[in-house]
Amino acid sequence: MSLRIGLFYPNTPSMHALAPDVVQQSPDLLDMQSHVACAQTCEAIGLDYLFMAEVWGPYGPRASESGIVDPTLLSPILAATLIPVTTKIRLITTIHTSWFHPLAVARMGAALDSLSSGRWGLNIVTGAGFADQLVGAESEELDHDARYDRAAEVVEIMTQAWSRGEIDFEGDHFRISGRIVGPRTVQQPRPLLVSAGASEAGRRFAGRYADTVFMPGRTPLEECRQRIADIRRIAREAGRPDDAVKLQMHASILVRETEDEAQEASAALGESVDPEIVVEYLNSIRRNISTYDDIYAQLGELELRKIGKVSGAREIHAGADRAADEIERLATEFGCDGLALTFPVWQPEEIRRFGELVLPRLAKRGLWTHPENRGWSW
Repeated sequence: MSLRIGLFYPNTPSMHALAPDVVQQSPDLLDMQSHVACAQTCEAIGLDYLFMAEVWGPYGPRASESGIVDPTLLSPILAATLIPVTTKIRLITTIHTSWFHPLAVARMGAALDSLSSGRWGLNIVTGAGFADQLVGAESEELDHDARYDRAAEVVEIMTQAWSRGEIDFEGDHFRISGRIVGPRTVQQPRPLLVSAGASEAGRRFAGRYADTVFMPGRTPLEECRQRIADIRRIAREAGRPDDAVKLQMHASILVRETEDEAQEASAALGESVDPEIVVEYLNSIRRNISTYDDIYAQLGELELRKIGKVSGAREIHAGADRAADEIERLATEFGCDGLALTFPVWQPEEIRRFGELVLPRLAKRGLWTHPENRGWSW
C-alpha cells in the first residue's frame, strides 16, 4: 500500500514554527494567489490531501503581536476557494462539534463535497479551538467525555442528512426529526472522517467513526502502537473491517540535498524561535488539547527552541536520504499509513523540493506511488 502524504495546510501565517522571522519569509496569507500556488504545487508533486486545522483564539499576546496565528482563515471557507483551482487533491477541514450545530455542518459539508466532486473530508475536534474564553459557558457546559458523546450524535445526524436527507434522531444532546434540503454527498454514506483523540473517550469515538486517526509526531513508539491497536480493536467490535482506521502522523519537513545544508537551515530556524511565544503555546495547548498535553507532560524540560521549531510535529530536518529513512521508519516501525507534513516556511519551492528529493526515494523503496497511478484513491 502506498503512503498517503498530505500538507498540514498553512491557514495561519506560521502554522507550527513559533518564529516571527518565519512569518516574514512565508507568503502573504491574505493573498489568494499564495494559496493557489501552494495548493497547485501540492497537487502537482502528488500529495494526497490538504489538511486544514482550526484556531479560534491566539496562544497569547506575544504570539498575536508577532502574527503567528493571527490572522487565521476559517478552514471550510479556505477549502471552498481551493476547489476550483485543484482537480484531484482531497480537502480536509476542521469543525469543532462542541459548538457547531450538526445541521449547519451537514449542509456546509454536503456543498463542499458536491462542488469538489467528492474530495472533501471532515476533521472532527471536540474541544473549543483555543476559544474557551470567547464562547464561555457554551464551551464549558460539557465535560471531556460528554463532548465525545455529542460528537458521536453529530456524526449520526450528519450521516442521515448526507445519505438520505431525512433525519429521525433522538439522543442526549439532539432531538431532530424532518427533512433537510440537499445536496446529498458524493461520498456515501458519508465523507471521510478524521479524528485525533488520545483519551479513552477519544479512542472509542475514533474506533466507531474515524477513517483516519491523526497523531502528533512526538507520540512515542510504544504509545503509538498501543493507541492505534486499541482504536482498531474498538473498530472491530463495532463491526468495522480491521483496516478501517488509517494512521497519519504529523512531521515537520525541512529537506535539502545534503545533511549539512539541512542542519544549517534547521539551526537558523531554531535561532529565530521566540521563547516567549513557545511558553504561550505550551500553556495554551496544554489547557486546550489533551492529545498534546500528555506528550508535553512526558517530555519534561525540553529546550524551548527545539519545541518552537516544530510545535507538536516530528522533526525531519535532514538531507534527502535521511529524510527518506525517517519516513520509512515511521511506515515500518510505527505502522503509519501516511504523513501530514508541515513546511516551516510554506513557499512552493520548499514543497517542490520535497517532491523532487524525497518522493522519488520513497517510490524506489516501494513506500509511495504517485496518486495518478492509483486513481487518486484514498
